[in-house]
Amino acid sequence: MAEAQKKSLIARGLLKLAIRAKLAQLERGDFSQDTIWDRLIFNKARSRFGGQVKRVISGSASLSPEVAKFSRAIFSCFFIEGYGQTECIVGTSQTVNDHRLGETGVPTPVNHIKLVDVPEKNYFARDNVGEICIQSKAVFKGYLHDEVKTHEAISKDGWLHTGDIGRWTEHRTLQIIDRKKNIYKLSQGEYIAPEKIENIYSRSRFISQVYVYGDSLQNALVAIVVLDDDMVKAWMTENSINEGSNAIHANNSKLWQTVFNDMIELGKKRGLMSYEQIKNMAFITEPFTIENGLLTPTFKARRHAVEKKYKNVLQDLYKVLQK
Repeated sequence: MAEAQKKSLIARGLLKLAIRAKLAQLERGDFSQDTIWDRLIFNKARSRFGGQVKRVISGSASLSPEVAKFSRAIFSCFFIEGYGQTECIVGTSQTVNDHRLGETGVPTPVNHIKLVDVPEKNYFARDNVGEICIQSKAVFKGYLHDEVKTHEAISKDGWLHTGDIGRWTEHRTLQIIDRKKNIYKLSQGEYIAPEKIENIYSRSRFISQVYVYGDSLQNALVAIVVLDDDMVKAWMTENSINEGSNAIHANNSKLWQTVFNDMIELGKKRGLMSYEQIKNMAFITEPFTIENGLLTPTFKARRHAVEKKYKNVLQDLYKVLQK
């Protein structure tokens, strides 16, 4: 067993070294496929795709840096990321010499792009951040038999409001960082409406408040949960657990698993797809309130504020899934 683990560590170390060396080669504009790393590692992977891949273009959802590095190294060819929507042909695209990860390049020749303020999420064009708007002959004319949605998407002066939040980088390339509306897009391309999922999970007898989160670089959802104290105490009594124990926190695995299973079962009963179900969660003790700035006056979660406050918690949930 120890010998197998040792070999696995050596293999992972070699792969990391190979990727680093290959990326350095690509940054020099060298797309050759005859290095020692190609013979040892990458040729085998390329052969599974027929060994004839000359161009790779990635769109739809953002690539995580890890996937982008791995893919660029393996294919060792012209590899670019782009951005666009069904409503508009490719808005931005990387150029052949652009190897920066997590960016989608510069506007394509047919498109004009601007960023506009999204004050409710503290994004302002003066800071080179805002909703991406596109104007060009490539923008669609409208949704079939739906003038209301068409007018929502396209302004009177012809700008398509994409609903995506972008940032102009120091290199004057575009980076997608958020969505304007409360919709997440996971790394596999699925769109997620978190409030629909939260409404289902909140039916759990254990839950007082729940917040569902999706990172565009991840392929799964996570959640933070405020427990219902009375229900937890009743559960503790039913299971003969001393109330003095730290049962309300995540280190009580039995409580965590019970709540998690209850949420998943509720999701199944109400027709959630597998990708709409959370894969990890954490308990928090401070409820969302108007006073602490985490709820609106209409008692809806201030999503930007919640994500900012619990950024580290949400990142840790994803780190656990990646182990």
